[in-house]
Amino acid sequence: MPIKNVLLPEYNFVFTYFTDSVDDLEVRAYSDQLTRQIADFDKHCEIIDFSRNVDFSGLSSETLTKTGAAEKRRSLAGTGPLAILVTDPLTFGLARAYSTFAAEARTDVLISYNLEECIDFMGFSAGQKLHVKNALALALPSTNGLSLQNSVRFNFPDDN
Repeated sequence: MPIKNVLLPEYNFVFTYFTDSVDDLEVRAYSDQLTRQIADFDKHCEIIDFSRNVDFSGLSSETLTKTGAAEKRRSLAGTGPLAILVTDPLTFGLARAYSTFAAEARTDVLISYNLEECIDFMGFSAGQKLHVKNALALALPSTNGLSLQNSVRFNFPDDN
């Protein structure tokens, strides 16, 4: 599936990322999957990563509208921030379309060209941010210039 995620239930956090080409069926299937995955979360905060040179040509505006609106059908809708990471005007436009409908259910929505800003927007403490960055750096495939490896400082004790 070209839509994957990293779940951190201890923070009620989801990092969703897209790879390859995406079509309507895959987006709708992922939306249903995510609803099941977060069923036990106390709340739900998410970063959606559109930065991986994804082919969105198979995605219709109707699906963006419906999946954005699906946010309010989730039992946890409106309880956490949503940040969308973009890299160009096309992905910004897609994110804007999605966020317009998701904003009806979400308390806070951010579209940003900067991953650090997206992570900061989640409202994590400094320790939580470090844990999230480390988990993402280990779980995610490298990206085009947006690798967390360059911005994450691993918090390992000194060997001395």
